Amino acid sequence: MLLALWSATVASAAPFEVRRSRESPEHARLVLAPRAGTGRATLQVLFSVGRFDEGGMPGLTLACQHVMLEANRRGRYDALVRELFGANATLTLSTGLRQSGFTLSAPREDFGRLAERVLTLVLAPQLDAARLEDALERTGQDPSLTVADDFLESVLAQVLSPEPRFKAPVPSNAQAVQSFSDHDVQAYMAGPLSPRNAVVIAAGDFDPEALRRTVARFKGGSPSAVTRLQPQLPVTLKLPAMSDINLLAYPIELNDARQAASARVVGVLLGQRMEQRFRRLGVGYAQDASVLLTPWLDQLVLTLPARDPSALDLGPFMLEEVRAVREGRVGAEELALARAEVLARLRADDRSPAEVAQALAASVHAPAWYSPEVEAALAALTPESLAQTVGGWLGEDRRIHLLFTPSVLPLRSTAGARMRRR
Repeated sequence: MLLALWSATVASAAPFEVRRSRESPEHARLVLAPRAGTGRATLQVLFSVGRFDEGGMPGLTLACQHVMLEANRRGRYDALVRELFGANATLTLSTGLRQSGFTLSAPREDFGRLAERVLTLVLAPQLDAARLEDALERTGQDPSLTVADDFLESVLAQVLSPEPRFKAPVPSNAQAVQSFSDHDVQAYMAGPLSPRNAVVIAAGDFDPEALRRTVARFKGGSPSAVTRLQPQLPVTLKLPAMSDINLLAYPIELNDARQAASARVVGVLLGQRMEQRFRRLGVGYAQDASVLLTPWLDQLVLTLPARDPSALDLGPFMLEEVRAVREGRVGAEELALARAEVLARLRADDRSPAEVAQALAASVHAPAWYSPEVEAALAALTPESLAQTVGGWLGEDRRIHLLFTPSVLPLRSTAGARMRRR
């Protein structure tokens, strides 16, 4: 029955169209996912720079983002805010570890005009020195200056990279931010935050050709490369935390649609297996198995409490399920159920401009993750082909095992050594 339902779903599924282009190496890369009839569109302007790239000047990325909006001779931010409010549109900024940007969401009838305003501000900024002090002051008041939402990515970067800059960044503070000079800001905007280091993503109901013409107007800047991480594996590490949590991570490759489909399915499979195992035991735990995409490393990440209240060690359960999937012990019906769930999520997200833009932003470095070919790759996936792909990913010699614990023991790393089963 499940196989029949899967076949019917694939036959009626819509293509996940994505158009990628670039005018020249000096221009921003353009990623378009037009979806007529959705009524709204989402624009993301991303730069391949973040808090790990600030060269001893913590907060500089966020400060420059504020300057682009609030101290820019290209436009008045207060006027833009009024336009956004009148159009029922939103504009937000984000500052990550290796990627930062701006996100605009607007109705179709206002999107083109507002997108042009935003692109002009962030791809061709002209610093207004008279307003710089106010912009830096507002940066110091921005909660995201000291509170980040990328804890997991930050921990994995610190654990896996030997580079000093990937260790815990120096915390930003308002006083330090307000000491930035106009030269500091202009140099950063002309380099890491320049058009040639940008990716412009648009998804939803908009005019693709008009947006392409707008983006083509902006070019220049110094190249800023993002180096992919080559970690020494396996890794076992204890980290302090308020409660006991197991985290398993396995680096994955997303070079083609087959690998992308396999990564999506294996996360669902492992999540379903853990849920079913605990259901049979008559217990329930908050657990997750999903793909974490970052500019420096892509990973399959599994999280699970380390123990239950009776002090039962849960780590072996998680490792057993990973081993079963790695060895190909997945039935056709089980695989069909996981594939159907993956496709259902994809189809639902594909009609949401915000979800499509978010997926494309996360996978800028891995175009195969979200593409029309993923649908066919899902349909062609078999237990044998899945095992062939993920078997190399889920090996014990590629495992990252982090145990978060309230234990007062000092941090202990065994990078390059196998983790013992308990």
